[in-house]
Parts: sequence; structure tokens; C-alpha cells
Amino acid sequence: MHKKLVTSTLAAALIAVSSIAGASEIDTLRKQVDDLSDQVKLLQTNSATPTEASGFRKKLWDNTRFGGYGELDYIVKRENGNGKGSNNFDPHRLVLYVNSDLSDWITLNTELEWEHAGVNEDLASETELSGEVVVEQAFLDFKLQREFNVKAGIMLVPLGATNLYHEPTNFNSTERPELDRYLIPSTWREMGVGIHGALGDRVDYQLMVMNGLDGTNFSAKNGVRDGRQNMNKDMNRNKAVTGRLEVRPATNLYTNLSFYTANSAKDGSAYTTIAAFDGRYSIGRLDLGGEYVHVFQNNPALLNDSIGHNMSGYWVEGAWHAMPESWKKGKLANADAVVFVRYSEIDTQDGGAINPAKQNGRFDRNYTTFGVSFKPVTQLAIKADYQIYDDHGTGGSTKLDNDKFQVTLGFVF
Repeated sequence: MHKKLVTSTLAAALIAVSSIAGASEIDTLRKQVDDLSDQVKLLQTNSATPTEASGFRKKLWDNTRFGGYGELDYIVKRENGNGKGSNNFDPHRLVLYVNSDLSDWITLNTELEWEHAGVNEDLASETELSGEVVVEQAFLDFKLQREFNVKAGIMLVPLGATNLYHEPTNFNSTERPELDRYLIPSTWREMGVGIHGALGDRVDYQLMVMNGLDGTNFSAKNGVRDGRQNMNKDMNRNKAVTGRLEVRPATNLYTNLSFYTANSAKDGSAYTTIAAFDGRYSIGRLDLGGEYVHVFQNNPALLNDSIGHNMSGYWVEGAWHAMPESWKKGKLANADAVVFVRYSEIDTQDGGAINPAKQNGRFDRNYTTFGVSFKPVTQLAIKADYQIYDDHGTGGSTKLDNDKFQVTLGFVF
């Protein structure tokens, strides 16, 4: 249309001028019209055919997906003499996913996390910044066939119930289970390489070789949590082997067996082996779930004398979907409300410590958590719960944790 308009305008101008111009001038004008017409054709061709650069950008955009999750907390901790009483709002974490298909069989997966709104200059303690910004995942996934695939990079350790499924809409409580903070320190990621795939329709597997833990930082207080190292170091020449077998033997029943083993000593041999089992089952409106974790140290004397050969823990949970179907209309058509209760126990000195003077019943801890999780839409969980803390410490010993009330806005996008 633009071509016709320009050409018609130029032709009209030519006729008008021809009435007052000579033959030579008319020939000159005709040539100019032809030149302009060629330029119009060139412009139309260029606009109709994307350049190679714009084609690449479009393909990159089409093959890239953005997402993430976040947790915003309000926490009230009851004062019990340990100095951890509080009443505060906390922008706990914000995580951004960027995943891109480099081809139909190679995918780049990344995850970047900001905790407590990022890193400030002031220290929260002598060893920890008040916030952090970390790369939680950055790996390439080579999809070869359904039964056998390869991935390499910074990846989540495939251990336990929560580490792989740590988004806030995947668990009912405001915080991840305490077991999955101290015995399996979510979110636990390491640099490594591994294989994964599906064995039929009911079994998935993962097997990886990764950097290990620094066992000299294990403790009765924090379990194995502080043993995580920086991504670019491993304090010995050994590597960890970890694996996972997810089995869905029946409808609404999910089970998982996972393990981790590695030398955790800088010098000598002190192997840390972690075995975990978890499961979930749904029947009608009732959800049942639980997890058991056992940590075995074959030579704890090389690591830390406040620990022994064993750490162990478990949690069990029951949840009831309480929202009547008659309420699920309009804006609440996809809503859900869950009332739950969970009991958890952790003992980081199971069987005693290397140094009897450091053995204390306060490291045998238990938590009772009850509350509600309301999802107005599937991507948002509004949670409120109360947690009761207790341990087996002697009278007058300082408590490691506190009773608390917490409200959390957990979302995925």
C-alpha cells in the first residue's frame, strides 16, 4: 500500500511538472521516480525479512523461560533466656530462575538467590553476613534419552524430602522442616556431574559425583549444616557420591530413598554417610507424610569432638484439606486450605559424643508445629503456624531454639 501511495504521488508530481518542463527534464524526472521506486522496494524487502541478528534474538527469547519463588516472613519468637527472642518482618528470600534451551536436547538451568534482601556491610555475627546473594544452580542438562541423561555444573544434592522440592508451595509449614536444615542442610548444592533418568513410569533415579563436605565444621549444635564449602574448593582429593531413587508404587503414594557418602576429613579418613527415606500418601482429603535421616561418621575423632558416630532425626505430619468445595467459586475456584500438625525430633549426639564433657541432652531436640496454609491460587501460599520447642537438656541449660509464631507469604512464578 505504501509503495502504491509513494509511486502515485511521484507520478502525479511528474505529470504536473511535465506540463511546464521540457523533454530532457521529463526524462530526468522519470529516472528519479524509477530510482525512488527501487528504494521503496528495497525498504519493503528489508522490513519483511528479519535480519539474521533479529532472528537469533527471537529464537533466544522463545527458548528462554523465567520464573522463581520467594518468602516474606513475620516472626515472633518467645524469649526464653537465649537471646533469640524477636518480633520482626523478614524478607527471607527471593529466587530467580532463568532456563534456556540451547537446542532440542541441551538445556541451561540457573537459579540465583537473594537472602534477607541481599548482603549488607554489617556482620550479623563474626562469621556470617546479614544476608547473601548466591548462585544456587547453574548446570547444563544433556537430554539423551528418557532412561539416560547427563547433567553437570552447580546442582542440588538429590537428598531427602525437601532439598530438591524446597519452594514454599511444596510444604505446609512456614519454614522447611528442621531436619532438613541440620542433617540435610537445604538448600544444599555442590559442583559436580551426574546421570539421571526414568526407569519405566514409576521410578526415577539420579546418581552424581560432587564436591564433599568439610567435616571439621560439623557440630552438635548445627549438625552437618556448616560443613558446606565454597563451590570452587574441596578440602581433600576425594569426591562425594550421592544418589536418589524415587518410587511411586501406587496411586497417591510417593517414596524416596537417597544417600550420600564421602571423606569429610582434610587429612586421613573420616567418611560421612547419610541415608534418608521419605514418603507421602494421600487418601481423600487427608495427606500423610514423613522422613527419616541417619548420619554415620566412621571416624568422628578426626572431625569434631562434640559429635559422635551417629546423628539421626525424623518428622511425621498429617494434613487435612479443610476448604469446602462449595467455596471454590469465582476468584477462589482453584483455592485450597490445609490444616496440619507435624512432630519432629533431631539428635546430633545420638549414642554419645567423642568428648563426654561436651555431651548434652539439649542437642536432642523436638519440635511440634501446627498451623494452616491457605492457597487462594496454586502459586501463592499464605501460611500461619505456631511451633513449640523442647529438648532433653538439664534444668537451667540454655535452650538452642524458641517457641515461635510465624506468618509467611510464599509464592512461585
